[in-house]
Amino acid sequence: MDGHPVERRSIREAIEDERGFTLIELLVVVIIIGVLAAIAIPAYVGQQDRARDTAAQAQLRTAATAQQLFYAEEDAYAATAAGLAGYGFRQGDQVVTVRSGNASSYCMDAPGGGANVFKITGDTGKPEPGAC
Repeated sequence: MDGHPVERRSIREAIEDERGFTLIELLVVVIIIGVLAAIAIPAYVGQQDRARDTAAQAQLRTAATAQQLFYAEEDAYAATAAGLAGYGFRQGDQVVTVRSGNASSYCMDAPGGGANVFKITGDTGKPEPGAC
């Protein structure tokens, strides 16, 4: 029973005869990983920016609610974010800054992701792109 020459070799001989990956094979794998990273990393960064935008808008809505509560008791709008603390507002990662607050109106803004900035005023009542 003469089998194929490879079949007659022992497992030990086959293992000892094995060779590693060639340099070309390793380079191909590294290039593939690089291409995948080049696609995945910008998508991930974009998701983070959108999350920061949403967080900034949520912070501004909470601050606007606190401004309305402040106005109901004080008959004027708060001039600082610290003044809103007693009305349910707490600063988050996207820091809200009160740019103007007086007896008739207010304007607050917060940074979003990347270079985005959002503002909310007593007139609009909802977050919009741009600074005060």
